[in-house]
Amino acid sequence: VTRLEAAGVEVRRANAISVLKDLAGADLDLVFLDPPFDAALFDKAIDGAVPALRPDGFLYLEAPTAWTEPQLRGKGLELLRHLKAGQVHAHLIRRAQAPAA
Repeated sequence: VTRLEAAGVEVRRANAISVLKDLAGADLDLVFLDPPFDAALFDKAIDGAVPALRPDGFLYLEAPTAWTEPQLRGKGLELLRHLKAGQVHAHLIRRAQAPAA
């Protein structure tokens, strides 16, 4: 935050599932998720992040396996980028906008 001279940024290091429940409806621009690989928390973490994001908000996810476009679409998300570095699959994901009524 200091190096980028960013304003309006809050960094939290905590249990993401608990924090995200409190942030539902917060319309966040970006959420970073890096759950422990062996904890089986990926679905819960993603499901918690989606309600906290604004429409078209971004999610950065690190995981031991690649998340597919159909998996993410089922959660209202769109895969923008994926890369693999060693054991880590990194994903840049966008929350899909709700369809116009």
